[in-house]
Amino acid sequence: MRLNTNIRITTDRLILKPVDEAYIDNINECFTAEVTRYMPFNPTGDRNDVISFVKASKESLLKNTDLVMTVLDFNDQFIGCCGIHNITAESIELGLWLRKDRQGMGLGTEIITGLIEFSENNFTFQYIVYPVDEENTASRKIPEKLGFNPYKKYQKNKGVASYLNIIEYRKYYTE
Repeated sequence: MRLNTNIRITTDRLILKPVDEAYIDNINECFTAEVTRYMPFNPTGDRNDVISFVKASKESLLKNTDLVMTVLDFNDQFIGCCGIHNITAESIELGLWLRKDRQGMGLGTEIITGLIEFSENNFTFQYIVYPVDEENTASRKIPEKLGFNPYKKYQKNKGVASYLNIIEYRKYYTE
């Protein structure tokens, strides 16, 4: 499939669409240290960083390697971002983050389910990767509910002297 900016994924409560400049301020406001506690990012609050993120996301969309999306509710309120990353014939990787006040409502599972369905219908791959920090018990429930299995553990750099302990979940597809 050739990715494009017109892609829309609709779930029971949400609309996912490719990230664009309209959401720069929402991303900058909601992508906080608390939200990224279990992610390999340390947000600076600098709007220029988000502008660069949006630009890089659009470039990777054109290269057909990543689909970074904005998550909105049906009232067009910004909820967070998600993505299908490292798209190859071997695998894809899924990820998401939600603004703090929308966590714990089952939206993460709904988003990942939508991304899986979209991926199954539009890409050919052998397995899906879903990396989660070992301490992030709420996010670990998502792949566990959806039939993923732990595949391996590794450390990922979070900053100068801190690391995340990642559990890489995988879901395999047989021929």
